[in-house]
Amino acid sequence: MPKRVDHEQRRGEIADAAWRLIAERGPDAVTLREVSAALGVAHGAPAHYFAGRAAIVECAFRRALDDLDARVARRAAGLSGVAALHVFCEEIIAHTGTPFARVAASGPGPAAVLAEVTARWRTRLAARIEEGRRAGGIVAPAPDGVLVEQLLALLHGVQALAEPGSGGAGTSPGSGGAGAAPGEVVAAFLAGLGGGAARAGTAGPGGVPPAAGARSPGRAAVARGGADNSMGSVDGSGNGSGNGADGFLAFTDVALARAGDRLPGTDREAMALVLNLHRIAGSLVYDLESTVHRPAGWSWSAFRLLFTLWVAGGQEAGRAAELCGMSRAAVSSLANTLAAGELVRRTPTAGDRRTVHLSLTDAGTDRLVAAFGTHNRRESEWAALLGADDLAALNTLLVRLARAAHRADWINRRT
Repeated sequence: MPKRVDHEQRRGEIADAAWRLIAERGPDAVTLREVSAALGVAHGAPAHYFAGRAAIVECAFRRALDDLDARVARRAAGLSGVAALHVFCEEIIAHTGTPFARVAASGPGPAAVLAEVTARWRTRLAARIEEGRRAGGIVAPAPDGVLVEQLLALLHGVQALAEPGSGGAGTSPGSGGAGAAPGEVVAAFLAGLGGGAARAGTAGPGGVPPAAGARSPGRAAVARGGADNSMGSVDGSGNGSGNGADGFLAFTDVALARAGDRLPGTDREAMALVLNLHRIAGSLVYDLESTVHRPAGWSWSAFRLLFTLWVAGGQEAGRAAELCGMSRAAVSSLANTLAAGELVRRTPTAGDRRTVHLSLTDAGTDRLVAAFGTHNRRESEWAALLGADDLAALNTLLVRLARAAHRADWINRRT
């Protein structure tokens, strides 16, 4: 009786063999003869599963990119913002020996695959950058959309400059007469998102700082003399240098003074309100995420979504995004991760299967309740920095500001 062959399994084996050839010598190395030799089968065997070499290259490319996405999802589970960006970049850099642009240029099929996957990455990167902005880890002045395109262009660029089989992320600076390793180039860009430059000794595989080592807002070193952007040498003369609250407040004082001097008519009281709220909120979020939520196995953004569903009950994804103060794309990506961890239930809405209803699972409720106790104790420690009267006054003022902003029809709000 003839042996039964799993058709999809055999296609996968052929595609994987083709990808190994691409990694070693580039897409031109993929021929029916070479693939057959790599598999140890008769010369015409792959033709039973693919229409030709172009179809093999396309399938191999798609499988490789899907595998990359799966690795990113596993490594970035529970991460958000800059930490998740590090993971994504590390995985891309690990493929510099198999430049995607070179594969895509080999035919219309691979080109379409790369275009499709790049569109997917664009959406995910936008969500990560938005998360980084909200957490205070990204302060670059360029619009988020520009940062997304810059990062995509940079990653595709370092790949396009790599030679097949060059060793990927392990390539050392200056090897073969080349300049900085791809990881160092990307690490410098990521550090710049936080207003600084990569510090020596902090790089992980491929020169990209490890995701777990994402620095707090205001603590990234800037390229100008390695000075700390918010803590030291804020006026160029040494005044306000040092660490901690003195440096934090010194930057605010100098920013207010310089803006007033250089731009007459600046409303410095209004500027102080926004600057202090933003910087304190960034520090608060970083502290809660690093001391409470990372140890709990998720991100600040994940906690926000779970807490929203716990308080408000199950919600349509768009409404949940509005209540969380997050984008729909960010909530959609986050819900996928939390659903994979069986913390959130995703259910198509009756009458419109394109709309997804989100709700907590029993496991999600238990995890949220357990984490909230730790979260609230940390909140109490922050609140204790003020006396009871000051705390009550601050809460009253913040509520008053929030209500006034809600009534003002000239303020743009997330919808």
